[in-house]
Amino acid sequence: METVYDFPSAAELREIEPVLLPNAEEGDPIFDEFPVEESDFDRVIWEQEDNYTGLQQVRGLEGEPRVVQRPGTKMYDMEPGVYGEFTEIGERELTQRRQIATWGEPVNIYDLVGRAQKFLLKRRYDRIRYIIWTLLTTGTFAIPQADGTILHADTFPLLTASSSVAWTTYATAVPYADFQAVQLLALGQSVDFGAGATAWMNRVTANALLRNANAADGFGRRMSNGATFNTLDDWNKWLEGNDLPQIRVYDRSYINDAGTATRFIPNGKVVVIGKRTNGAKLGAYRMTRNANNPNNEPGAYTRVIDHGERTIPRKIEVHDGHNGGPCIFYPGAIVILTAF
Repeated sequence: METVYDFPSAAELREIEPVLLPNAEEGDPIFDEFPVEESDFDRVIWEQEDNYTGLQQVRGLEGEPRVVQRPGTKMYDMEPGVYGEFTEIGERELTQRRQIATWGEPVNIYDLVGRAQKFLLKRRYDRIRYIIWTLLTTGTFAIPQADGTILHADTFPLLTASSSVAWTTYATAVPYADFQAVQLLALGQSVDFGAGATAWMNRVTANALLRNANAADGFGRRMSNGATFNTLDDWNKWLEGNDLPQIRVYDRSYINDAGTATRFIPNGKVVVIGKRTNGAKLGAYRMTRNANNPNNEPGAYTRVIDHGERTIPRKIEVHDGHNGGPCIFYPGAIVILTAF
């Protein structure tokens, strides 16, 4: 008699996922800057108001006021990336998982499906991290299939700056002056690149900053208590006192299919995210409508497919996927600083 396997349905998986999502996002500040949202459209769409321009006109006593045109809006429309994959629970796991000395009784394999779901969820969120950080460190992203065909790509007009001296040239590098130069890029952007801004970099780049040996820049500077700079906290106190961006280290990485650990922020790249004067969010990662969800709902889908007697050896597939992509509402609020 056939053994019956008891596993969670697609609806149950969607109920379980909100419990797992906090673990996927927990402690990752990129999702504070670019929260994952759902949007009931088939494309990634957002609208942005044009900058306010001009100065109020003089009319004089008894003069007629003149009409001025209000700013318009721009609609941004991007084709979402369509992502999805599955992993298998194979014959060996199913055979060894069967309850001993039972025939035709359900075998609970929630734990096997749950492990598969967590694995796929981690890959989904690492893909989202990769897209966001690639965009923020280069201004563009392009995601290829296995054969190299690009299926999801876009470019945003982010601001850029380059260090006048590579930070790895410790004796003459000028990171403090570089942050001052970035601060000036706020002109006309309705954004603040002062102490309310954040300068994201990986550990390698941060270590280069800490090794600065230029007495005309960071080296030899002293705190109010007379102590020299020795830590990033010392740097941040000094930068804050001079209304410059605060340094944050983001050293997360992923392991690619070749087994190589790769940082999401490359060495030598600093992403300065400014603060909008009205406190508005700068962007998001939008998950759009998906036909693999009930009623074409937006968001990621999860599915368990048991091939039963249709295939030998028997296998159960656990699927995960989403349609979506990043949106940056204010590209002028982000500066890509190349430190080395």
